[in-house]
Amino acid sequence: MELFELAKAELLRSNADHRHTFRYFSLATFGLYPEVRTVVAREVSQGLSVLFFTDSRTPKVAQIRENPRVSALFYHPKKKLQVRMKGWAELIDEENDEYGPLLERIKNSDALKDYTALQAPGSKVMDTLDVIYGEGIHFMAVRITPQQMDVLQLGRNQHQRRGYTLEDGEWKEAILIP
Repeated sequence: MELFELAKAELLRSNADHRHTFRYFSLATFGLYPEVRTVVAREVSQGLSVLFFTDSRTPKVAQIRENPRVSALFYHPKKKLQVRMKGWAELIDEENDEYGPLLERIKNSDALKDYTALQAPGSKVMDTLDVIYGEGIHFMAVRITPQQMDVLQLGRNQHQRRGYTLEDGEWKEAILIP
């Protein structure tokens, strides 16, 4: 479980170090095509669930509503460590008890403007000056609960790869060919 502990330590380190490379990760959802984009990890729990924020009108929210299975990819170039996570995404909206405190975090930050554009993300405009901000807040939090992880560490002499599956609350390890 050495690679698991390394991956976990790096994921948790991203909570305190906002420059940590795992702070930004690629998220894949199911749309008409598989869709991948970069999102910002706002919090990683001890159980390795990953929380991120988004505009509630983005395609990824509709895609998660339709199919909550997602994949996340983290890469640490200096440590040559790749973590692929497969899991279930949960939308945290106004009906969830956690929503209020998360929304307050946004309201008290410079990021509030990211959720107040009148136009939905991806809307076409003629000029960046055409973006209009309003009073409404289109905020959504998303939590990914991992079910599987694939951890690869590249090495000069040898690569190491392990697969981990969550079974009855415990991570089970399998040695994988790199």
